[in-house]
Amino acid sequence: PTPTPIEYRLAYPGLLPDSSLYFFKTLRDKAVGFLISDPLKKAEFNLLAADKRLNSGIFLFDKGKDKYSLAISTVSKGENYFEEAIVKVTEAKKQGMDTNDILRRLSDSAYKHQEVIRTFEKTSGQDFKEETVSLQKRAEDFKKQVDLLRAQK
Repeated sequence: PTPTPIEYRLAYPGLLPDSSLYFFKTLRDKAVGFLISDPLKKAEFNLLAADKRLNSGIFLFDKGKDKYSLAISTVSKGENYFEEAIVKVTEAKKQGMDTNDILRRLSDSAYKHQEVIRTFEKTSGQDFKEETVSLQKRAEDFKKQVDLLRAQK
């Protein structure tokens, strides 16, 4: 059975990793991320970065087979940001901050990540089966972690 698509808009990615200027974008993102100390704001930043990388993967996949490897690599790096967002929202929750909104968005985003990765798996076929299955499992684990955090009072 095909799961129902989720209404969750991914942020526009801007420059894609196949651009010669992409290095400057990653440098800027690292600098901005480094300067954010508030765990809730850092979780928001990391969620945005994860979503942008997922959307970059979509754009790259749409460019054709020669970009599939770069697309999967980009999404994988985005999942690292997603993981860090969960860490930061956990920190914020422990500090007594209101995390309901970010947790809802993380939950929706995790579901969207699973949805997109499923399409990658169907599109790329056996060539990237191992990578897409691994990404899918990771996204499912993130959804479970977020749902557990949402259930905690």
